[in-house]
Amino acid sequence: MLSICIPTYNTDCSELLDILAEQIAQLEEAVEVLVCDDFSTDDVRKNQEACERNGFSFFENQSNLGSISTRIKLAKNSSFNWLLFIDADMLPKTDEYVIKYTNFVTFNNADVAIGGCCYANEIKPFSLRLRYGRNREEISAEKRQLNPYNSILFGNVLIKKELFSEVFNDFQDNAYGEDIYLSSSLKSLNKDVVHLPNETYHLGLENNREFVKKIQKSGAMHARLDSNSALDLSHSKLVRTYSLLNRYMLHNLVRLALTISSPFLKTVLYVFGAPILFVDLLRLFYFLKAK
Repeated sequence: MLSICIPTYNTDCSELLDILAEQIAQLEEAVEVLVCDDFSTDDVRKNQEACERNGFSFFENQSNLGSISTRIKLAKNSSFNWLLFIDADMLPKTDEYVIKYTNFVTFNNADVAIGGCCYANEIKPFSLRLRYGRNREEISAEKRQLNPYNSILFGNVLIKKELFSEVFNDFQDNAYGEDIYLSSSLKSLNKDVVHLPNETYHLGLENNREFVKKIQKSGAMHARLDSNSALDLSHSKLVRTYSLLNRYMLHNLVRLALTISSPFLKTVLYVFGAPILFVDLLRLFYFLKAK
């Protein structure tokens, strides 16, 4: 019925695997779990041992292929028609995590289900990643469903195997930004996306400098995808902002202003982890720079 696919890189996902094993043991439906390590240097043995004791499949890449290529490998090695992708740094919020997805497969006709993510109740006043996650990613299923293509995160997504293969068959870009590629592809294909209250805790929080690097990659990825006429990025706030600036011929002026101010923006984010507005401005800068 369901193949749970977990790509991992230098992340201990043994607790996640043990939790999944406990939940799967309560089900009558057939559920398999596949883990693929992307040429890690850390935690490989822990994850392999967790797979062995729980009867899960474990694969290792012989070089670092990147997130998307690892997901594609997992899909090709899976046995069932539905794929549940969970990031290795996630943990289910409830004991009914897996059964909610098996029920969805049984009773719903949609092509994709998004469970959402949440963050533990911890105090990290200068963590940019935690602040961003709580402000931009921790959204109720009801609110996510209002704009179904806006809150698609690959860290907790159920998708038909055939559709996943269709979307990523020719995808060659392993840069950060597969979430926006998936969402724009689903929108272009007019696929039904259902948002469920079936969150996972996101535990792997990058430090401020690492997250700013991801912002840079995300902005550049948006620009590359926006150049692909086959994709519909009209739901992207970043693309809509660029279209508005371009319409009034302000994009070059804004790019110049952000070129001058970007070192200051980054320094503030490095030190204080705020404000989120600076994240938006930096992403816009790297988008304009890549155009």
